[in-house]
Amino acid sequence: MVTNKRNEALKKAKIAVVGGGIAGASAALCLGEFGLDVTLFEKGTSLVNGPPMCHLHAGGNLYREISDEQCITLLKQSIDLLRFYPFAVDYRPTVIAVPTEDSGEPKDLLPRLRTLQSEYTSLIASDPHNKVLGECNDYFKLYDRKQVEALQKQPYVEHPAQLDDWMIPVVKHIDLDKVKFPLIMVQEYGLNIFRMASGISLALEKIANCKVLLNCTVTDITAKTDESGWIVTYQQKGQKEQQAEFDYLVNAAGFRSGMLDDALGFKQERMVEFKAAYVTKWDHSKTMWPEVIFHGERGTPRGMAQFTPYPGGYFQLHGMTKSITLFEEGLSAS
Repeated sequence: MVTNKRNEALKKAKIAVVGGGIAGASAALCLGEFGLDVTLFEKGTSLVNGPPMCHLHAGGNLYREISDEQCITLLKQSIDLLRFYPFAVDYRPTVIAVPTEDSGEPKDLLPRLRTLQSEYTSLIASDPHNKVLGECNDYFKLYDRKQVEALQKQPYVEHPAQLDDWMIPVVKHIDLDKVKFPLIMVQEYGLNIFRMASGISLALEKIANCKVLLNCTVTDITAKTDESGWIVTYQQKGQKEQQAEFDYLVNAAGFRSGMLDDALGFKQERMVEFKAAYVTKWDHSKTMWPEVIFHGERGTPRGMAQFTPYPGGYFQLHGMTKSITLFEEGLSAS
């Protein structure tokens, strides 16, 4: 009886979510599906807007400096994300190449990859629905130079089905004398932000207890005098400023979340990562590509580079050199 009363009280609670990116929109969708009264504030014209997304970072193979424990956490979070948004996944693997000028070696990644493969196997054993990154045995594959040279002679595969099919365009276009072997292919997929944004928007439209306010700027947030909740002041484009009271507040303001925390007295140190992304069109691309990552030390002249494919011959190029990131090691305190 007590539990039922508590649940009923919670369902009557009003929740404000500030920020309609992936975190905020996901929180609103999840809470809304629980039957809670949710208002989502987003200053942009749509949800989950911004530059295209690329890599799940499931195993943390992008960043060699993070710990195995963090990589396992990333793997679990990526599986949760894929299960929550299966319609937003670009099912193409990722190739990791270590340039000859880099101080690292491909073999340095192997202990981590084996640890993640073992963890992935355990997660599937605990819940078969966790098998969203392909078969455990295919989680990663190594390609030595002899295998790569053999694949160079193979024709493009219009619709890749096997890992070898995905590797063909990579080995036909990179300079094999400028990378170390083996090359590594990992079953870490991409996210399509456009499908995710449209899917979330359609889902939220169907939830009567969810209100989405677009073109809406939150101008002030103050605690209620009895500390029982929050007063949110906001203004939608072309309208007068308004106020609303909420019992709970979710701060999902992205890289601006530190500003909101500071204003509310929840000061904490956080880091923001900066990297550049350029989009180009390759008119003569003959096949589907995997994502390709060239390892490099973050924030140096030889920083990491990413090559991310999108439909229609479009590609996104990322860079993490010091001249691009503008900050030491590509990070800045927020």
